Amino acid sequence: MSHVLALAGARCTLTGRLAASGGWAIRFPAPGRLKIITVLRGACTFSSPRLPGDDVEVRAGEAIAVSGADPFTLHTDPSAAPVDASAMTVPFHRIGAGEDFSGVGGELDVQRGGEALLAWALPPFLHITSTSPQSAAVRWLLEELDAELGGHRAGGGFARDQIAQLLLVQVLRSYLARPEALPAGWLRLVADPRLAPAVRAMHEAPARPWQLHELARIATMARTSFAARFRSVSGVPPLTYLHDWRMRLAAHALVHRDVPVGQVGLSIGYASESSFSTAFKRTFGTTPLRYRRWGAEGGGD
Repeated sequence: MSHVLALAGARCTLTGRLAASGGWAIRFPAPGRLKIITVLRGACTFSSPRLPGDDVEVRAGEAIAVSGADPFTLHTDPSAAPVDASAMTVPFHRIGAGEDFSGVGGELDVQRGGEALLAWALPPFLHITSTSPQSAAVRWLLEELDAELGGHRAGGGFARDQIAQLLLVQVLRSYLARPEALPAGWLRLVADPRLAPAVRAMHEAPARPWQLHELARIATMARTSFAARFRSVSGVPPLTYLHDWRMRLAAHALVHRDVPVGQVGLSIGYASESSFSTAFKRTFGTTPLRYRRWGAEGGGD
């Protein structure tokens, strides 16, 4: 988990606090980045096209994280006319006169070129409930966050950002502790004790010409069983996963490292620049040089 977040240059920052009473609804556009929402008091309902007909109630002491690919709505009354989140005042917004509900939101900023890496790594929706093993830590972090937001302590901005970082880690840890709730993908792989050693080996030595039997041996599994389990957990075969990981590393390096294209390819296992360029274009639909220029201009993945 830390390897992918560090590679993406991930940093969680607070975006605002909401206090509300009565029936209300807020419509959020697709944020385009990972967004975390925590409930300090009361409860609200999360609705998204990603979860049609399966809304999620989020109570005090709980948090959700959305990948940023889809719009969503938070509400206490589904019949209320939704307020557009872009029209809300920041860093504090109030609906009604009371404070039956309060919550805070944060977003995960990533380095240019890291967006697709993070989207590839994380599931589209996370919900940490009060019964999660991490719930006590989340409640403590929420209390500290509330205190920092409500006062004018020295170093408050720095403290809030650090608490938000820890909150993100706890949200992800809660799902690592419940792998059966995860969709097929990277996070579920990390949570699988049988497959995680092989995944770490690929992450740590992406240039090595890994063979299926070597990865199976690291996982202490028979090759056929390893391949079947890996595909079931990740959604793709082991060597396809390795290829995808290499391409994500290459995309990040092209944007953040001033090295020749051929050297980028060599660092992930391609002996020639032409073979790397062909594989890269097949994955991203453009050449490494054009991708680098696009990243330099602010495009990213």
